[in-house]
Amino acid sequence: MPDGLADLAAFLDREAATAVVLSYADALDSRDWSAFRSLFCDELMIDYGAIGSIFGLITADAWTDRCRLLEGFSSTAHRIHNLRVTIVGDRATVSSIVDAAHFAEVDGEQISGDLIGRYTHMLHRHSGWKIAGVALDVIGHPAGRAAFERAFSAARATHSEGRLR
Repeated sequence: MPDGLADLAAFLDREAATAVVLSYADALDSRDWSAFRSLFCDELMIDYGAIGSIFGLITADAWTDRCRLLEGFSSTAHRIHNLRVTIVGDRATVSSIVDAAHFAEVDGEQISGDLIGRYTHMLHRHSGWKIAGVALDVIGHPAGRAAFERAFSAARATHSEGRLR
């Protein structure tokens, strides 16, 4: 393959891997669970231990169901930037900064909990790129960890109430 075509193929691969990571954030914020599920290999390694969540191998269906907790928030905004893509064969690693804002209602008042972190998405090529793993490392909580925990607690309560109906 001429160098120009190889460069173009590498560029298109990086763009496709980036699109998967951006789609991850978009599907979370839009609560599009079928789109979210479609992004994954059947099993994936999750490391959300930094926020007290799961660390381990989980099915894509179980991860999608677990992320439905976000339905307890009135809204969320996962802003992804500073993406860096490394591709070796049929494996890609996409690291990025995530600025994640979470808004919940408590006694008629809107509260927010946010974090800034680093995502590392591991992708495998399977008829396109699929997520085989996601890690989240927390850099900080701009409004403080207590505000983040309070917002998540409120969302868990709201989500649980919604599931009981």
